Order: sequence, then C-alpha cells, then structure tokens
Amino acid sequence: MKIAIIGCGFIAATHAQALTGMNLPITVAVDANLRAAQAFAEKWNIPEHTDLLDRVLEKDIDVVHVCTPPTLHYEMVRRIIQAGKHVICEKPLCLNPAQARDLARMANETGIVSAVNFNVRFHEACGRVKAAASSENFGRICLIKGSYEQEFHVLPADYMWRYQKELAGPMRATTEIGSHWIDLVRYLTGLEILEVSATYGMFTPDRFVKDGIMYEEEQPGSTKIAVDSDDAVCATLKFSNGALGSLLLSEVTCGRNNYVSMEISSSKQSVSWNSEDPYRICTASKFSGTTSSVNAFGGGFPETFASFFQEVYRDILSGKRSDRPSYPTFEDGYQNAAVCQAIYESANNHSIWTEVK
Repeated sequence: MKIAIIGCGFIAATHAQALTGMNLPITVAVDANLRAAQAFAEKWNIPEHTDLLDRVLEKDIDVVHVCTPPTLHYEMVRRIIQAGKHVICEKPLCLNPAQARDLARMANETGIVSAVNFNVRFHEACGRVKAAASSENFGRICLIKGSYEQEFHVLPADYMWRYQKELAGPMRATTEIGSHWIDLVRYLTGLEILEVSATYGMFTPDRFVKDGIMYEEEQPGSTKIAVDSDDAVCATLKFSNGALGSLLLSEVTCGRNNYVSMEISSSKQSVSWNSEDPYRICTASKFSGTTSSVNAFGGGFPETFASFFQEVYRDILSGKRSDRPSYPTFEDGYQNAAVCQAIYESANNHSIWTEVK
C-alpha cells in the first residue's frame, strides 16, 4: 500500500498524523512549492517529495490524499481517478456542482474508493445523535437549528489563500465551515435540503495588508485590498420532509475556536450536541426537561480524522467500496456543492428562496 499526499499545508499534517497513527506509511509528498514538500517529508519521515503532480499517477501509488485549495480539486481528482487510484479529497469536493457530479460519476464508473473529508460526522456523540433521531419513537422531524462558528478571521488576521478567489472561489464561510454542517445535518437526519434563503455578512470589504496580516485600519506601508467573500451566513432551510431549519455560520465570532452545534426537534422530542462539549448529547421531551448523557471515552477532534480514515481504508484494503459506506463519498460531495451553490445564489439575490438543483 503506497500513499501520496498532494498539498503540504496545515490540513495535510492532520492527514499525516492520522495515517502515521494507523501504521500506514506515506510514500511521497507533493506540493507546488518544492521546499514545502521537502519540509513536510522531513517532518513526517516520508521518503520522497516532489513538485510534480504526475508522480502520484504512476503505477506504484495506490491512494492519493488531496489537501489542496478547492478550486484545484476538479482537475487533480479527475486525473487521479482516470489513473485508477483511490482518492480522499479535502472538503469541499468542488465549488461547481456540475464538476462534483462529474467526479462522483467517474468514481462510480471506475469502482475506485472515493471519500470527502467531512470528519465532523465521526465524533462518537454524533453517532448517538443519529441513532436517537432515526429511532422509531423519535417522531417526525419538524425543526433543525445549528451553527458553525470560529474566530480565526476576526481582524487582524492572516492573509491567506482563503482570500484569493483563484484558489478559494467566491465563497468562504459557506464552503469552508458551512460544508461541514451541511454534511452533518444530512448524515444525522437522512434528510435533504431542498430550498434555502440566505443572507451574507461581509463586514469589512476594505482591508489593509502588511507583512501578511490583514487590518481593518490602514497601517504604515500597508496595501489596500477588497474582500467580498462571506464572513458570516444566516440561512433558513427547507428539508425534504417539510421540516424547517435555521443555520448560522460565522468565521468572526470572538471566543469560538471551532464550535459546531446541532439541535433536531421532532413532534415528540429533541436531541442536541455541540463540539465544545463533544462527549455529551442532550435529549428532551415535553414536560420532562432535558437529560444529558456523557461518554467520557468518546474521543475528540483529532480522533475524528482517524475514525474517518479507518472506515475509508477498510474499503480500500478490501479492494472496493461497500454498499452503504459510513463515510462521505463523492456523491455526498456533489449534494453538498449543490447546497452551497444555492446558498450563494440566494445571498446574492436579495435572499430569495432558491431551489437546490
């Protein structure tokens, strides 16, 4: 089993850590910046590094982890599938739903194992939430509310690829964190999002960059830039069973490091979870108050990557994708891209209700 990683940035290190913990050695590190590839290879004891994408298409490579910015995914992944490699792609799979659909079709036709790294669904507590929401006595789901909030883009903040359209595309909160929540709600409820009405928050369109840091106010020697991607999103959702949803996405909430929340309410009861209290789920029914249950051995954020990879590599080692994989496939990546695109279209058209096509 020979594994390659393309893109040697922050998230690639998480992949490498999880693979190393599973005793799955990485054969080659690839990055457009050869020095970055070399440094990554040295850190993770990877025997080979290169800046040539074609290296991962060679016969000896079995699995490719794609850890590059999203606008680069389609062409890279398309070539990887054509070369017959199993592929694990960082989210979002694609920004263009048609491209994501094309990759899902190719993966199905070739029979390779394909997965998108929506690791949040692999919190142990999320499995318990899913079991509760799908039980016979839970009742018909009526309301879903949740959020994904972070503080990393509160100014001053790093000027990074996420602000460069040629790498990140026109969206930011929608695809960077919203895609995780969209996958999670589909996984937990089994429902699809059919329509959205969304509003974008773009709070500091003019910013000043100095020494790689963005500021709200002009700094001596700084360069002015324009930012029109979304800092935050407020969205109302309509689900396939008639349920309504409310979603808040924010990359500018002070004090929130990596906060994901979900509350699912039915005609009989409710169940909720959040990532800042990751071992606990809360359930409630009318006049009975809220009951919480904790699994102190449920793992945490780093373990979600390992759990995700373990499920994917179980199929890879068997040589084929299972009939009903627990991990998110390229089909999930396609559905996700369609929802993100609908949010973007609605937010840029006076929050008009927009069908997920």
